Amino acid sequence: MKILLSILLVVISMCLNAQNINNIIVDADANGRTVSDFLSEVEQKYGVDFIGAEPQLQSLIIGGIEKRTYMYSFLEDVLKPYSLAAVKVRDNVMFILDEKTREEFGNKKGNYLLINPDKLNVLEGKVLEASSNEPVYGAQVVLPKLGTGTLTDEKGAFEINMPPGRILRLNIQYVGYDTRSYLVGFSPYSDENSITTSMLTSSMELEGIIVTADRSDNVVQGKLAGIEKLDIKDIKELPTFFGEVDPIRSLSTLPGISIPGEISSGFNVRGGQSGQNLIRQDNAIIYNPTHLFGFFSAFNPDMISNVELYKGGGPATFGGRVASVLDIKLRNGDAGRLTLKGGVGMISSRLTIEGPIVKSKSSFLIGARISYADWLLKATDDVDLRNSTADFNDINAKFFQSINDNNIISISGYRSYDSFRLNSDSTFSWGTTNLTVNWDHIFNQRLVSNTSIASSNYYSKVSNNNEIEAFQYKNAINNLSLKSDFIFTRSEKEIYNTGFEINHTVIEPGRLQPAELNNTEPVDINDQRSLEIAAYIQSDFEITSKLAFSAGLRYSHFLRLGEDAIYRFDYNNLDGRYPSITDTTTYSRNEIIQSYNGLEPRISLRYLLNSNSSIKASYYRGYQYLHLVSNTTSVTPQDYWIASGPYLKPLIGDQYSIGFFKTLSGLELSTEFFYKNIDNAVDYIEGADITLNESLEAGLAQGQGTAYGAELFVKKSRGKLNGWLSYTYSRSLVAFDSSIESLNINQGRQYPTNYDQPHNISLVLNYRLGPRTTLSSNFNYQTGRPITIPISKFTYDAYLAALNYSSRNQYRIPDYHRLDLSLTIKDREKPNTRFRGEWVLSVFNVYGRKNAYSVYFNQYGRAYKLSVLGNIFPSVTYNFSL
Repeated sequence: MKILLSILLVVISMCLNAQNINNIIVDADANGRTVSDFLSEVEQKYGVDFIGAEPQLQSLIIGGIEKRTYMYSFLEDVLKPYSLAAVKVRDNVMFILDEKTREEFGNKKGNYLLINPDKLNVLEGKVLEASSNEPVYGAQVVLPKLGTGTLTDEKGAFEINMPPGRILRLNIQYVGYDTRSYLVGFSPYSDENSITTSMLTSSMELEGIIVTADRSDNVVQGKLAGIEKLDIKDIKELPTFFGEVDPIRSLSTLPGISIPGEISSGFNVRGGQSGQNLIRQDNAIIYNPTHLFGFFSAFNPDMISNVELYKGGGPATFGGRVASVLDIKLRNGDAGRLTLKGGVGMISSRLTIEGPIVKSKSSFLIGARISYADWLLKATDDVDLRNSTADFNDINAKFFQSINDNNIISISGYRSYDSFRLNSDSTFSWGTTNLTVNWDHIFNQRLVSNTSIASSNYYSKVSNNNEIEAFQYKNAINNLSLKSDFIFTRSEKEIYNTGFEINHTVIEPGRLQPAELNNTEPVDINDQRSLEIAAYIQSDFEITSKLAFSAGLRYSHFLRLGEDAIYRFDYNNLDGRYPSITDTTTYSRNEIIQSYNGLEPRISLRYLLNSNSSIKASYYRGYQYLHLVSNTTSVTPQDYWIASGPYLKPLIGDQYSIGFFKTLSGLELSTEFFYKNIDNAVDYIEGADITLNESLEAGLAQGQGTAYGAELFVKKSRGKLNGWLSYTYSRSLVAFDSSIESLNINQGRQYPTNYDQPHNISLVLNYRLGPRTTLSSNFNYQTGRPITIPISKFTYDAYLAALNYSSRNQYRIPDYHRLDLSLTIKDREKPNTRFRGEWVLSVFNVYGRKNAYSVYFNQYGRAYKLSVLGNIFPSVTYNFSL
């Protein structure tokens, strides 16, 4: 009994002595003392605790106090000039932090943890999934500054050692969920050393898309320049074409990224060709990122976990392209419960199902989409369209398995198919089949690895069913890759990523197989085989609190391999427009035909002017050994790839950029300038035949490419009215001035590329009409694409009109502009049910602008404009999840 009374008296004494910090009075007696000594005295006298910033406080002298003031006001006045701030986390406990950390964690007490140093310095915890309250198995619990951490067990529990005496940041993270961050301090006024935290499904998850969503200050603080990311809610609210959320079209509203018109199977980044973009989904290459000639995205929005676009080519871990890298990750299925989500639209629908295989250890995720656009074509008054067909379908699947605390395996697959026929006997079709096996391994708290094997296969085909002229034409590209990364975290400010990558590629440039009644000879262009091997290292450093950089070096080695027959050309003796063939060299299987190699340095610097503004500069070099060949104004699924060889050198791209970034009163502001130089740029000579041509390389010229421009971006993220404005001025020019006359293009003079569009403006606005209703708009303006036109004609003999053409791409089609609107209405949430739904009403091309897809000329020089989407397109979609 006496013992209990003694304990009770001690507790009462502590409670009587401990005061609310806000009630402590500071007067003139504090003048002349150091802040550190004064706060130590206050701690002993009042039973309070001040944690953090000890070194800075020891050098600060108190002065200027003329009247009594409360402790919080006193600290605010003393600390603010030194970019420090105080946060009260308990009535008698206060953290003293730098302003950046204070801004990140705010005043919410739940963001701060206290550990009693008189107990064991071990923090125990449990991690649960917020919606189901089920344990999260395999979540990472990390102390970034120390480079240490642990994983949660099958019950979601963890234990982690906490060295006393300092404030530590604790991150709890898991794929597909928002990272939960805490600041941990040590105080005798803590009564327990344990926490229970709930993880929310990542805020990146939208009704169909997930894109990395960073804090706005990452625009300023991030080390890498040229990364584009969109907040999920912004993408969800963008007006869509027939209700399909499209990551690529969403990214094209940002500066430096454009889609040339409405029908295109790709996108352009900073004056680069579509084939100069590396697009990967779970490490498997996507060669065609669209459905139906660009009307729909190839990516199922309900499956995506993360989307990142590097406009400069990215860190050294990426290679093979000189313009950009679009890296897309599929999310893992829900390992806690079975869920279903989908959407039903006017011309397409989608459905995704996911759930656990072994609860908290393994999961599955399957999503499929299908279109039914034929009814829309047959409802038109156009006879050609009524006799046409168009459809697509795709399916994604991912299996996730946690083997143990140190090993996780995932398998993801993707298959797509498109078919299109325009009032003819010919059907155009194309498809993708990809498979990836991924293994994550934890060696220790500082070293982890990621290894993946990926198979990427793409084909395009034309089939003609005419009884007499029936044929089938096909081209294809198949890639098998092995990639392994090793990530070593020496400290929060020093991280290394090193590894290697091997790519084996087989290209089928073209094969024509006529039917039995067709007298045409079959053609089968030799397959092109290649092997690309690369090793790299990438590191991130913070040199000072203001200066940081990310640097990397990649070495790539390319081998063009047999079996193949290589022609020797004599450019002094022409056979029509092509050089004559004087000899043929035959190479056996896997014999080396040609090799290329090079070093690819990348560096990005960031200098903080203050906590709200920074300057970033970067340099990037990349090699590209595969070339996309096209003679159309925009990329189509029928374009094909060709490998570097004796007559076709790899592209070498050097890009420089510098930019200013700032956050100001809820606004994100940035301006960037870039200059890009491309050696060995490729274009076709006048009159070249690039389809089923065994001498294709002889019809291609190589020269110098140049791109430069400026990008402006303003974004408002908060408030009822939010959105962004982006403007890009850029030029993309090439010159082919060769000593061989037949390889000169445009008489060796510089001319614009097909995708040169100097001015590009996007304005996105969202207005919240109520808690469940949002009105959104998207306006886009682009300079018209370059074209070559007949500028005069003359008549002689039997020819009524011989056309004389302008210099290449000297003129332009009319400028492009379009306004889209959408209204999103969410269903009322009902208690005790998981079902959620929303209606999306969209209007594409609100004022019915007949934008020119192309302008062509008949044999007499008369011009015709082709508009594909020249009408208003309203649509209704219902999205749901349960």
